[in-house]
Amino acid sequence: MHIISKIIDAKPYRIVVEFDSKDKRIIDFTSILESFPALKDEKVFTSVSLDSYPTIKWDGFATMQDYSGELIAAPLDFCPDALYRIRESA
Repeated sequence: MHIISKIIDAKPYRIVVEFDSKDKRIIDFTSILESFPALKDEKVFTSVSLDSYPTIKWDGFATMQDYSGELIAAPLDFCPDALYRIRESA
């Protein structure tokens, strides 16, 4: 299992992160922007942060159903193992 320990840089549409293994990697989101149109906004994209898992996230760009069945805002995040597989060396 991989964990993202630090966001080093975030520019449209690439994020440089450091994993717990100390590997610094570039994650290019260009190919998936059509699936996540909110991230096309450069200001939104660069508002990325770490969550408690930790992995990268964008607040309020997903929805989830709570225990009562109500749809509520949720962070959009990505599995760090999946991000590790699609990364480039920094």
